[in-house]
Amino acid sequence: MLLNKKIVYITGGSSGIGRACAKLCLENGAKVIITGRNIKKLEEAKKNLSKISANLETHQFDIANTDEFRSSLNTVYESYGKIDGLVNNAPSIHSGMIKDIDFDAWRTNFKANLDAVFISLNTVIPKMIESGSGSIVNISSVVGLRGSSYMAGYGAAKAGLINLTKSAAIEAAPNVRVNCVIPGAVMTDALKKAMPTDEMIDATAKTIPLKRIASPDEVAHPVVFLLSDKSTFITGADLVVDGGKTADLNAGN
Repeated sequence: MLLNKKIVYITGGSSGIGRACAKLCLENGAKVIITGRNIKKLEEAKKNLSKISANLETHQFDIANTDEFRSSLNTVYESYGKIDGLVNNAPSIHSGMIKDIDFDAWRTNFKANLDAVFISLNTVIPKMIESGSGSIVNISSVVGLRGSSYMAGYGAAKAGLINLTKSAAIEAAPNVRVNCVIPGAVMTDALKKAMPTDEMIDATAKTIPLKRIASPDEVAHPVVFLLSDKSTFITGADLVVDGGKTADLNAGN
């Protein structure tokens, strides 16, 4: 088991990529703590994930609430004495054209996608350094690599997350690793909400060299690899998991 007896903390673990990561971590022997804002989704996730392993704990709060987030992390340290793996996954998307979106909506993109990650790093990195080990994986997005209409705020936050990962990796070395996984289109509830018809999903899939949209599990596997001791010489890395989307110039094809 890749994560046997490790303590792994995953934000936004009640659905999508976060839930897939929790499932795979449990299957690989970890004690997993997942967070979520929606209590109904969190309870549903706990019910299903507990079938895999009883080594699951849920914390219900809004990731944008700094005090509650720090309290949750500190509770884990009080209970288990350590966090071996941290996955910053909880997303927040507020779209709109730059000319139309108001400043409050713009700023909301940063609360979960960047500010909350800072809070987690600020809290966890000193403790990981003190313990002499740890692995952190931040979940960004290809929108942080390329421009996209209506997604300027979200994209700017995710681009900032990629850079924050590199700075954190330098500061946390040599015993703590920090990496970034950058997914493309993934079949999550958020994607289904943004693309409510099969036609829209098919049209998106056709723009991807692998001609399909990823499953959450296909992102979870690289995350678990980076959390595990199989990746001990990897830090400050950007792992793009997008089916080749950002590699394609798509010039007249």
